[in-house]
Amino acid sequence: MTRPHDLRTTLRLRCLLLALYLGLCLVLQACASTREERNLAPFYSEHSRAGGGVEQEALGGAVRLRHDAPGGTLRQWALRPLVIREKGEQGNWLMRYLTPFGRAERNGDDFSWYLLPVTMYTSQKREQGEDTYTLFTLPGIYWSRTDDGRTLRAWFPFGGVLERFLSYDRIEFVLFPIWVRTERAGRETTHVLWPFFSKSSGAGGPGWRVWPLVGRNRYEGRYDRWFFLWPLFQWEHNREWAGEQRDERSWMAFPLYGYKRAGGYRAHTLLWPFFGWSSDPEQGFWAWDAPWPFVRMLENPSQDERRRRVWPFYSHYRGDGMESTWYMWPFYNHSYEEYPDAVRTTRWVLPLWQEWHRQADGGEQTAYRKLWPLAEVDQGEPGLRRTAFPALNPLWRMPEVDEMYAWIWELYAREERENGIRRERSWLGLYRREKDADEDRFSISGLLSRREWQDPVGIERTDTSLLFGLLRWSSGSDGSLVLLRPALPGPGWPLERAVRNKAP
Repeated sequence: MTRPHDLRTTLRLRCLLLALYLGLCLVLQACASTREERNLAPFYSEHSRAGGGVEQEALGGAVRLRHDAPGGTLRQWALRPLVIREKGEQGNWLMRYLTPFGRAERNGDDFSWYLLPVTMYTSQKREQGEDTYTLFTLPGIYWSRTDDGRTLRAWFPFGGVLERFLSYDRIEFVLFPIWVRTERAGRETTHVLWPFFSKSSGAGGPGWRVWPLVGRNRYEGRYDRWFFLWPLFQWEHNREWAGEQRDERSWMAFPLYGYKRAGGYRAHTLLWPFFGWSSDPEQGFWAWDAPWPFVRMLENPSQDERRRRVWPFYSHYRGDGMESTWYMWPFYNHSYEEYPDAVRTTRWVLPLWQEWHRQADGGEQTAYRKLWPLAEVDQGEPGLRRTAFPALNPLWRMPEVDEMYAWIWELYAREERENGIRRERSWLGLYRREKDADEDRFSISGLLSRREWQDPVGIERTDTSLLFGLLRWSSGSDGSLVLLRPALPGPGWPLERAVRNKAP
């Protein structure tokens, strides 16, 4: 026989289980699905990006994933400030790590990666011939395969062979600097105990050196250069191909006096490099240093070139499509540069202000301004304007460095594009806004989120979410008001953005 006490206990347990079951059902119904926005920043958030795509963030921005559509292809993942990897089209990709020192890239059949100053590797697939690769790595190791199938190896300073390196066609060495042989444009030079003894042959004729006692480097038709007790006595005959009227001859008794002449040009050096003067009456050219590098004056009317420098107080230069003025170097500079397709102006007030503006012939303009360490406005890409504060990076414009590190200190950042896309983000992602031609969404983590969009029948709607999506409603331009189910942890807006009816 069941006692009344046991019966009451059983009923209480059954009621408790039923309540738990009903509560669990309500919680599950109130949870945001994986196809809806969630914002628990700085711990985790998932947002629909303006213009399309989905971005997931965790740990205040340290972890970031970007997909081209809800449930679509992963286009970028980042573990900042260590690495960012982006996926392109046709299997191409780019990885940046320990920026600016590391980079790896696949572009078609070409692959390259480096970690400065430790190692660098490149490889290319050839439709004809052998695939090639080149590896440089510490401690002084070089390994390469050429397109004709040959493998080249070197371990500096012990020995090896290099090709197409440092402007040389080929370099061979054994126990550098004991023995080295170089080839360049058909000319071979053998060095023993570099740089003391060398001998050249092949194109241009012979050359030799017993440094620093005496040496001669000659290339027939181009130059003939001697030295004796280097650097005390030097003699050079350059531009031999120009003939006696236009060739160049110079000599120096270092450091007392040096002389050079080339056509009507004459130059004199006294106590090199401090004092010097030169002129060419045929061209109207003159220049003098007194002493270099502190005072330098130059006038060259034929090239529209002019320099006035009293360093570090003042310097002005005009020539080769550029005009630059310095005051109290290196603190203030203003420059104007002409390129074949654009003009650019730059202003620098170290370390507080950086500014440049570039205008192309077609009217396209780009610009950059930074008031360090307070704020920066970057319009360095056509159609894109990025604003951020503070701007603690003291370097000149380096977007890759900012993308990797600036999220740590930027309290606010905004991107605006010509197509109406606008993105805003606060420190740690606590505030986000994603606006395009179809929708305008903003969210303050856990407190408030709002979505402005147009429903399929053309009614303008404003959706509001409060307290992690616990309270949600939608109001329309027709005066309607609809309560929405809870969507914890909110705001619960669809990741797929609505499409606005743009027809009149």
